[in-house]
Formats: sequence, C-alpha cells, structure tokens
Amino acid sequence: MRRVAVLLASLTWCLPAAAQGVDWRGAYVAGFAGAAWTDSSFNSELSGEWGNTLNPLNQIDRDAILPLLNRGMSSTSAAGGVGVGYNWQVERFVLGVEADYSALDGKDSTTAEVTAVSPYRLETSTDVDWVGTARGRLGITFDRSLVYVTGGLAFGAVKFSQSIVQLNFPYVETGSSNDTKTGWVLGAGAEHALDEAWSIRVQYLHVDLGSASSGSVGICPSPYEAICAVYTGSHKVDVALDSVTAGISYRFGGP
Repeated sequence: MRRVAVLLASLTWCLPAAAQGVDWRGAYVAGFAGAAWTDSSFNSELSGEWGNTLNPLNQIDRDAILPLLNRGMSSTSAAGGVGVGYNWQVERFVLGVEADYSALDGKDSTTAEVTAVSPYRLETSTDVDWVGTARGRLGITFDRSLVYVTGGLAFGAVKFSQSIVQLNFPYVETGSSNDTKTGWVLGAGAEHALDEAWSIRVQYLHVDLGSASSGSVGICPSPYEAICAVYTGSHKVDVALDSVTAGISYRFGGP
C-alpha cells in the first residue's frame, strides 16, 4: 500500500500545473475504467460416509480429492464503473466521501481428474460480477493535484461452485452459492484538475469480500438416492480483489 501511495504521489508531480488554487469543494461525479485481479481461496471438507472408519476405501478417495478442492484461484478482468462524492476543504487538506459501482467481466474455473479407489472429476468455478464501495477520503493538495488515501465498506456479488463427479458411477456432489457479500476496502489515489470543474484521476483499491459457503450432499439416480445422500461436505471460499483504474471527474462546485 505504501509503495502505491508513493507512486501515485509521484505521478502528480509529472502533470502540468498551469494554475494554482483549485477549489476541490462540493459534489462530483466520476467515470472510470481499468483492470481488476481477483483471488479466491477454497477451504472444503468432506464428511459423513467419506470419513467412515469402517470403510477405509472412502477415506482413501477423500484424501485424494481434498487437495484438489482446497486450492487458490486467480483471475484478471476488465473493470469499469461510476462514482459520486462530496468534498470539504480546509486550506490544503481535503476530506470527502465517495460511493462507486464497478462491473467486472472476470470468471475463473478449473477442472481436475484424480483416481484413487474410484476415478473422479473435480470442477471449481468462481465469479465476481460487480463490486460497490462506500468510502471516506482524506487528501492533501499540491498545486492543481490532490493525493489521497481512502477506505470504508465494500459490497460484491460472489458466485462459486464446486462439484465432485464420479466417472465410473452416476454420483455427483455439488456445493454452490450466489450471494451479495459485505467486506472492507482500502486504497489510495491521485487527481489532477484540468480546470475548475474537470479533473483526471488514477486509483488503487484493495477489496476484501470475506467468505461465502455452502453445504453439499451426494446425489444419485434411483434406487441409490439414500445410499449416496450420506456423503456430505462443506465448501467455503474467501474472495479478495485489487483494482487499478483511471477516470475523469466533474465537480459541481461547493458553497
């Protein structure tokens, strides 16, 4: 985070400063676009008949499957959105609030096969459709530029799915979730005023959306439903993302 703040501060000194005394007060709207990097970390368990000590063959399968379920995944996607905010200014110091919405187009999935006692295909996918934040901003001005740190609440639509498909028998066990999660966000940014109304900006945000979880139950066709239903599991994923965006803002002016 410190390196990003230093980089953003350095960028402002490279921009032209044809005028002094920009007033950052008042409401503004912004549009931005860039890239996001999403990291997902899974922690799954297989329970019920998977751990039956009287049937060690199930435990052999479980021990082969779990390492392929409990893994990390990363994806890169485009990000773009809009934001609104309001600034107060006291001499060189700017205090503000901002809310934004970003749409993401990234989805990641993996498939692996393993054979222990029985052969299995393991399917994992994650997707973060959108992210919104509600943040405070604290900055300091340099001529026509503003450098700030920011932080607050984050919201996002998190989807995930994990499936165990037995290849020599029609057995499937799936855990999935599609929910809006709440977390936190920290970041830093810089703006440079083109005139009294328009400014360009660059911003880095780290968003932690916490975890999403789901249970799972084995499913088989008739007449094996009851036999397969005793194979159960739990699936949890922790999701975080980093984004770097550039954009433009229009200030309506303060009192």
